[in-house]
This record gives sequence, C-alpha cells and structure tokens, in this order.
Amino acid sequence: MTVTDAPTAAVRDADVPLVTVDLFRDIHKAIRSELFGVTLEAGRVSPLDTEGRAEVARHVVRVRELLAAHAQHEATHVEPVLEEHLPEMGAVLAREHAAIEARLDELVELARWALEADGPTARARTHRLYLDLAEFTARFLDHEDYEERRVGPALEAVLGPEGAAAVQQAIVAGIPPVQRATSLAVMLPALNVDDRAEVLGGIRAGAPAEAFAGVWALAESVLTPAQVQELSGALGL
Repeated sequence: MTVTDAPTAAVRDADVPLVTVDLFRDIHKAIRSELFGVTLEAGRVSPLDTEGRAEVARHVVRVRELLAAHAQHEATHVEPVLEEHLPEMGAVLAREHAAIEARLDELVELARWALEADGPTARARTHRLYLDLAEFTARFLDHEDYEERRVGPALEAVLGPEGAAAVQQAIVAGIPPVQRATSLAVMLPALNVDDRAEVLGGIRAGAPAEAFAGVWALAESVLTPAQVQELSGALGL
C-alpha cells in the first residue's frame, strides 16, 4: 500500500472514537507541539547566535522535564493497572519509559555540548543536536501512537469508561499546582477549541472561582485574542 491508498476500513471507522475517556489526548498534543517546536528551533538557529543556541538548550531541558513528569504520572497511575490486567503492555511501557528517560538525559548533555562550541564547530554540533532531536521525536511519536491506539483502548476494555475516568482523575489530582500551570501553558496552545473547553470546563466545575480566574488568566497569556474569544464563547463566559 502506498501513502495515497486510502485504507477503506480506517476511513469508514474514522468517526468512531477509539475510547470514551482519552487518557493521553491532551498531554500528547502538548508533547508533540514541544518536540516539533524544539526540533525546528535547533534546525533554524544561527550557529553565530549564542543566546539563540542557549535558548534551544533551555528548551531541551524544559522538554525533558515535561516528558519526565508525564512518564512519572503514567508510572504511578497507569503502569500498576497494566501490570494487574495487561502485564505484557505494562512491561512494554516500563521498558520504553526507561529508555526514553536515558535518551532525554543524553539530549540535554548534547545540547550543553553544542552550546560550548563556537565557529565551525558550533555549526556542526548544532546540526548534530538537530538530527538527534528529530530522531528522538520520530521514535517518541511511535511511543505515543502505541499508547493512544493500543494501551488506551485496552485499558478501557478491562476497566470500562468509569474505571478509565478514575485513572484520569487520579493523574490530574496528583499533579502539583506549579507543574499543572506549566503543563497547561504548553498544552492549551496545542489543543483545539473543543479540547480547551473540555479541559477548562472541568477545572471550572471542580475549582473555586478564584482558582479558575488564575487558570483563565494563564489561558489569556498563552492564546491569541481570537482563540480566547472562541474559548470564552464555548464556555459560555
């Protein structure tokens, strides 16, 4: 099959959600956005721009922190359920998460190594960082796809929608406030208006008014005015 050959069954079933409760949708959109963004930055930054290269290195660190936090949430709330009900999938995720963490540490060191260089060496090292970020992104996309298309549906099949919702609620409840704000700041721009309304609607339903006001201020700071207006309408604000 070539890329232009439409898989008939997939097209026919495209309007059927894979799951009722999607554990991975929002955070995976955020992660994809960050991975694409930092890879593009590494590819276009001038080797002569020391501050630009420093910002790329800082962005690599932020991506590492985002992915490490996400992996920890899965290790705490998803992997134990998989170990009980779907041990083979649990073993796959545990193994992949360990490999991803090690590779992220390498990327952080590579970014620092690239920043130390100057002249022609800076160009060569920055390009090496770009290639490694692109390679990591490609592999991580496969990891996310496995979780979205295999793990999520399998979990919901054994737990039911209510059980999957309980796992999702436990993940959200376990995120410290500062980390939650950091995640929202990268997540909201990566979501569509329906996703944003669902996320903020859930927060509004379960948080005091002053807490939601802070979340709304954060949304206004990371979204465009048009996106804010669209989201406000979707939430009925």
